[in-house]
Amino acid sequence: MDEENSPLVKAEPGDDFDQQSDETESCIKDMLQEMQSKERGKRPQAATIAPATAVLEQSTPQEHDENSFYNVHSDKPQSLKMCTGELDIVLEPKLAGPVYNAANLSLDRALLNRADMWHQVIVHHGNGCTRQKILEALFGSYSYCDFFPVAYRRHANADFFLLRMCSQVLLKMFEEGLQLKAGSMALPISVRLGAARFHTGQIFPRQTITKAVQERCDNAAQYGDIAVLNLDSFAEHASLRELCVYLGNRAQFEVVCSAIAQAMDGNACISRLRLANNDISHMSLLAALKNTKLISLDLRGNRIKHPSSLRLLKDIPLVELYVEGNNLTDVPDYEKIIRSFFPNLLKLDSNLTQTVTTKAVRDDAEEEEEVEITSPGTVITEADLNPGAFQKYNITPHWHKVTVHHNGVCNKQDILDGLFHLLGKHAFYPCYYKTYSKQDEFLVQNCFDALLFLVKQKLKLPIPAHNTVLKLALAMNVAEASDADVQPLRKLERFVNKRFKLGCLDLCSMQDELNECKVVDFCAKSPSTLAYVLEFAARKYGNSCLVLRLRNNGLRNCAALESLSKFYKLVSLDLRYNALSKISDLQGVPWNNITELFLDNNPLCGTMRSSVEYVRKVRQYFGMLQQLDGRTLLGNFTYCQNYLCTPEAYKFAESFVKHYFALFDSFQRGDLQELYHPKAQFSMTCDFDIEQSGQQLDAQLDRQASYAQHSRNLLQFKDSLDRAVSKLIVGNERIGYVLTSFPKTEFDFYSFRIDVPVFTPERVMITVHGRMHEDEVSALGHVSYIGFTRTWYLQPCGMGTNLFHDAIEYKIHNDMLHMYSMTQEGNDAFGRRNEATPVAENGMDTSMQCDDNDRENAMIVFKELTQLNRAWCKRCLEESSWNLKVALNIFLKLYESKRIPKIAFKDDIP
Repeated sequence: MDEENSPLVKAEPGDDFDQQSDETESCIKDMLQEMQSKERGKRPQAATIAPATAVLEQSTPQEHDENSFYNVHSDKPQSLKMCTGELDIVLEPKLAGPVYNAANLSLDRALLNRADMWHQVIVHHGNGCTRQKILEALFGSYSYCDFFPVAYRRHANADFFLLRMCSQVLLKMFEEGLQLKAGSMALPISVRLGAARFHTGQIFPRQTITKAVQERCDNAAQYGDIAVLNLDSFAEHASLRELCVYLGNRAQFEVVCSAIAQAMDGNACISRLRLANNDISHMSLLAALKNTKLISLDLRGNRIKHPSSLRLLKDIPLVELYVEGNNLTDVPDYEKIIRSFFPNLLKLDSNLTQTVTTKAVRDDAEEEEEVEITSPGTVITEADLNPGAFQKYNITPHWHKVTVHHNGVCNKQDILDGLFHLLGKHAFYPCYYKTYSKQDEFLVQNCFDALLFLVKQKLKLPIPAHNTVLKLALAMNVAEASDADVQPLRKLERFVNKRFKLGCLDLCSMQDELNECKVVDFCAKSPSTLAYVLEFAARKYGNSCLVLRLRNNGLRNCAALESLSKFYKLVSLDLRYNALSKISDLQGVPWNNITELFLDNNPLCGTMRSSVEYVRKVRQYFGMLQQLDGRTLLGNFTYCQNYLCTPEAYKFAESFVKHYFALFDSFQRGDLQELYHPKAQFSMTCDFDIEQSGQQLDAQLDRQASYAQHSRNLLQFKDSLDRAVSKLIVGNERIGYVLTSFPKTEFDFYSFRIDVPVFTPERVMITVHGRMHEDEVSALGHVSYIGFTRTWYLQPCGMGTNLFHDAIEYKIHNDMLHMYSMTQEGNDAFGRRNEATPVAENGMDTSMQCDDNDRENAMIVFKELTQLNRAWCKRCLEESSWNLKVALNIFLKLYESKRIPKIAFKDDIP
């Protein structure tokens, strides 16, 4: 460079160049000072003040050299330089308290809680554990506590860091014996309380994190997009080098979320947030952004376990959401679950989605908030299974977590069935159930008795469906309860309110509707659940409930029916289609006013030897009973019962009888002749009183006469045996002709009593007692019943593939039929209960026509309100198309006009 052109050439006095030279030298001095300042920030400060050139040339070793050996018991002061520009922190061992370790755990709590002191935590690793593993172990152990490690320094034998205002973490360290579990290793910890004094200007973790978030917001364009607040891998921010940042820690993430809300409130451009790769797991804290204009959220590469935890963000109007790289993607149908929380979501990860139409939420069914676990809780291990020590959790209102380790062997339903079977007598309502590949977990509250029972069972859960036993784990007090949490008992109360209609509490098939309840799982056949349902119903509807239906609930006993004594007006109880296997299962039923009971289609019905025994045993529990299974107890009561010589005959007899009478009732009655041997014999007798002198036979008697023409009652033909022989019908074709000539009938299968006195490979004898009615007579409104006894004698004739599949084919060789008149038992007694009656729809309008079960209830309610007898009740209901409201209006008009005779109010004559 030419000397005269150089700006450093000294000019002569008075030259115009003097002013420019002074300004240049000033700029150079400023630049040198700035460079020296930056260099001092990068290097430790020298012990004595030296010229700038000396500072640049001197190579001072760093105090936290990773290859150096750290002397825990050294008394020398140590100055920790903050590379991020804050004031140094000077460790003063002489002024600090003693060094605590596993041999000395009696800490000074007063010194621990001082806010003007830094406390030093030293992790001894002996160069056998990396810094990353130590930090992962620390944050994993204290993820729910205020934990802000400052000035982390690495040495060959030990690492240390400083804490301030983190007393909860330090107390837990002492409670755990000053040991840190890092994988399979247990690293010893030393703690020096009051190791340094805190001064204004030193690092303040919460403020440092807030400034880092604000810096990303102010310079959004430099980090990718002016509309995006990019906090991807936030711990790597340059200003956080002296602070160990881990957003999986609840306290740290809370600071970040608060700073995000503050930054977005001051920057109108920001509408998207990127929080990828931050180990985030606490979703509830992001709810602080619900009042912002956030439309896009990136949560990829974090530690969100289950999609249901995103329910806490449902108030944020998200249009885009990214969740790849989280454990929640392993949950089946996770996309469907997430979309249910965000109805306006257009994009989920790389998939475009359709807008979900939201349903209006009723006032009585608000959607509950997800419970956020705020503490690891107290873990109950096998060593802590002491029922006496467990009593301390008896009064706590907190949520407790139950973990079921199944290793993929069982599904959710198997686990719930096992739990409810084991804990049926105790109140137990699993909430917020989450399914994973190796384990499932859920929360419970106010279920101390159930949890105590599990503790007494050594936390073992038998699963009968898979013949295995699963291990359970309890974590007590993992979250505080709030009014926004799910209330299982309130859900049951709303369920009862929906099921009560016009004096009838319809609790049929409860499980189907209870399965629709979100957040909480119920078991309808659990005695504790059913007991609460009936207790609440008794309190609210005990003075107005006339009919109680409990069909199709899988009830094994009646232990939960003790509240029946509080249903003061209950007259009808329906227990059909349950699992009551013996008469003693009715124990638990209190004294009651029930006059009508339905027990058919329970296994216990097949254990009675006679109808008399059946009635006698049932009346021990229902003393005021008048009708059982739709039939009056007075008069000619019939009961379905099989009398078999051997259990092997049951299936054969049932199949044959059902097939034979099904053909007899159908338009294919002519096919019956194929069941008879070509030389089979058929004879019938009847006992009808058709002698009516001076009177014309009515239609029913005329039809009975059609049977009488084939009757061969030997007592009537004692003087003419040839005539009796002629009445014997021989041959399957003649038998088929006679059977098809009989009127069209309908048999009451529920009245059948079957006897199989002979059942051998060579011969079978089957006898059936029952009743039937004729369709044409019924169509005229005059229903009367005909009783019959039929005996078949069958023999094998080869192999068949029809009725008996690939088995021996049997033919009827002899058929004897006897028919007789029956006393009327009431039109409603005739069965049509072959198939399960569907449950009436909730909230059904009264103008809709009732089905068979609704008619039963309408009859009972109308009879109770009007005091009319059954015949008049039926007349009024039929004239109003079984509309109860219309029938009541008709009754009131007739009563006011005095058009109802007194006989209508007299009790029914059996």
